[in-house]
Amino acid sequence: MGIVDLQDHKKLEILRSQIEGFKISDVMDTEYPTMAPEDRVKDALAQMKKTGYQDIPVIENGSYMGMLSYGTLLRKKGITGDSKIRNLITGAPTVTEGDNLMDASEKMVSNNSRQIAVVSGNTKKKIIGVISRGAIVEMVSSLKTINEIKVWEVMTNPVECVKDDDTLDKAIELMRSLDIRTVPVVASDGSVKGVIGMKEVIDNNWTSGYRSLADVGDTKISVSSVCTNHAESISWDSDIEEAAEVMCKNGISTLPVLESGSAVGVITQYDILEIVAACRQRDMLFVQISGLSDSDKEYTEQIYDNIQSEIAKISKIGTPSSLTFHYGRYNESGDKQKYSVSGRLALDSDVFTAKEVGWDIVKVSNDLMKKLTAAVLDRKDAKDTYRKRKK
Repeated sequence: MGIVDLQDHKKLEILRSQIEGFKISDVMDTEYPTMAPEDRVKDALAQMKKTGYQDIPVIENGSYMGMLSYGTLLRKKGITGDSKIRNLITGAPTVTEGDNLMDASEKMVSNNSRQIAVVSGNTKKKIIGVISRGAIVEMVSSLKTINEIKVWEVMTNPVECVKDDDTLDKAIELMRSLDIRTVPVVASDGSVKGVIGMKEVIDNNWTSGYRSLADVGDTKISVSSVCTNHAESISWDSDIEEAAEVMCKNGISTLPVLESGSAVGVITQYDILEIVAACRQRDMLFVQISGLSDSDKEYTEQIYDNIQSEIAKISKIGTPSSLTFHYGRYNESGDKQKYSVSGRLALDSDVFTAKEVGWDIVKVSNDLMKKLTAAVLDRKDAKDTYRKRKK
């Protein structure tokens, strides 16, 4: 059963029923690190290094406040080791023991979370556990039907990577722009030399005595001096069960995908969680548009018309479940506003993102939607290529 087959109702039901055999309590950690709002960044980094947590719950007077995330530290320039974490707390999603793992996976995928809190009580301010991506991936590795899904069907292709002689600031900028935390490191011949992630970046940053993460961008440290020297990898025609097992055995989140020794893609815990989230029952496409000013809302109908037209094309390829558009505005010159819009489309087990900038809000929205459609078509072509190789 491949990802294409997830659109088959009976096969989808089989996979869903297997996932429903697990409860939140089966995969959550009841012992986990916590921080207080007045704690310092350097203390949080020490906890992250010690426990392997990339998102740590913040507790104040017994109440759950949110998460301190590696991702936040990557994006926030100018913070120091002595900075208090109060202003770095994010309102991360939570789950309860009554939720299912498909809902939990979708929340983690939608918010790019490594860990989310399990809460209880009427106000849901009492934290009783934490779910990690790794715990869900370990659960997935035990599912009987998961070995029918191949790595090439869910991997990201083409692969985003840095070269071993690139500087560290290039790796950081790539992670920032793609909102990812790990990238493969390759040699000039395409062979994988290692992996660099936020853990290596931040460990180097603070142990080297820099005052802030932004300072790293001013240095010319080579990627090869910071990255892991060995990267676990997997073949493009392996199955998801094997990928999950390699991740769990080695405590890693990212696997370069190889063909004839060269990187042709990458598969992550995030990709496996998307498979779980794709099994969630849905009645219709969820569309969310945010960031529009009152004066811009008059164009909403035109924006939705453009979305509907492109979704009709996309629906011939897969089943879209959610689409979000977020608008930002800035003045490039004078009083005229320029629009920056980012979009995120969830389609079956894939997630597509794109950004577009322009003066006309309707045109920029339409151009963004066409970018998403093109990305879907490109992904389909890439997967078709590997599907033909298997025949």
